[in-house]
Amino acid sequence: MTRSIQSFVRPGFADAAPYNATHHDFAWRRRELARMMSNECPIPPSPAVLRAVADAMAVGHLYPYSGQDLRAAVAAHCGAPVESVVLGNGSTEILDVLTRVLTGPGDETIIPTPTYAFFETQSRLCGSTPVFVPLTEAWELDVDAVLRAITPRTKIIFLCSPNNPTGKGWTVEQVERLAATGIPVIIDQAYLECGYGQSFAHLVADHPNLVTTRTMSKGFGLAALRVGYAIADPWLADVVERVRIPFSVSLMAIWGCLAAFAEPDELERRRRHISGEADRLYKGLQAMDGVTAYPSEGNFVLADISGTGREVLPVVDAVLSQRILIRAMSAHRLRGSHLRVTVGTEEQNDRFLDILPAILGTGS
Repeated sequence: MTRSIQSFVRPGFADAAPYNATHHDFAWRRRELARMMSNECPIPPSPAVLRAVADAMAVGHLYPYSGQDLRAAVAAHCGAPVESVVLGNGSTEILDVLTRVLTGPGDETIIPTPTYAFFETQSRLCGSTPVFVPLTEAWELDVDAVLRAITPRTKIIFLCSPNNPTGKGWTVEQVERLAATGIPVIIDQAYLECGYGQSFAHLVADHPNLVTTRTMSKGFGLAALRVGYAIADPWLADVVERVRIPFSVSLMAIWGCLAAFAEPDELERRRRHISGEADRLYKGLQAMDGVTAYPSEGNFVLADISGTGREVLPVVDAVLSQRILIRAMSAHRLRGSHLRVTVGTEEQNDRFLDILPAILGTGS
């Protein structure tokens, strides 16, 4: 008897939860909307980056090279040795490879929540069981609770700092306490260049079980190029490099990112805009009756609207009717009263703060 194709698929893959890209697809169809839903940078690439990408497209018939010069630029930016740097097609590729390399069926990963949903997705795809440890009511990392959750099956402790969606960053002391367990600690620092938070790249030299990942998508504003990187122990970095897909970082991405690293003043300009506008969004939301907002080190602000008596999904829809896209946070294991708004342009942020009180029915 001929076997069905379904019988050849490994357990867990057919039931994998698909990434919901509906909001991205919708935003591309409706280009007039303010995209304040996906933690993108509101500032387009600089002329130098655009020229570099165009130069790469002029030789687009050729395969890219390995990007050793980009690795060197990353190393200089992070203050790390070049042999510790791994490039990827977004930090998601590196997180995917690390999870596949370190975990498998029967293993566990520890995920303080709420946080980046990709950690759970990849854990389940690899057959490992995610163990969720709640953050405190103040959105602090409960290190003692994480330590209590460790079992002989624990293979990864996932962290996100600044944390998505809460916006809070962790401390060196917290990270070193977890790294002292010897268990791999993977810290996604995608939003680090959006503010002035704590980098953990310098800790890798003393903690070979520690990996920090970053991206060019957020502070640098190069989401379409799909480039991320990791700082890891050189031995582990070499393993990841051998496992990841060859040529996954395009020539356009390599040259565009090199141009971005060559403009530190441009990065600082973006950082100042994002950090200042995030603070303004936080203060504006916090001033609204019934709204509790949270300070953020990222390019987004989380707000709890339960005090207004409104459900979050109708509020998100009402904001959309005013041509602004924001996100409800149910996918991040938050109750249904939380929304997240991405820092936009000054004009977009003004408009959002102007329309929201009437939608919430608070009048202020």
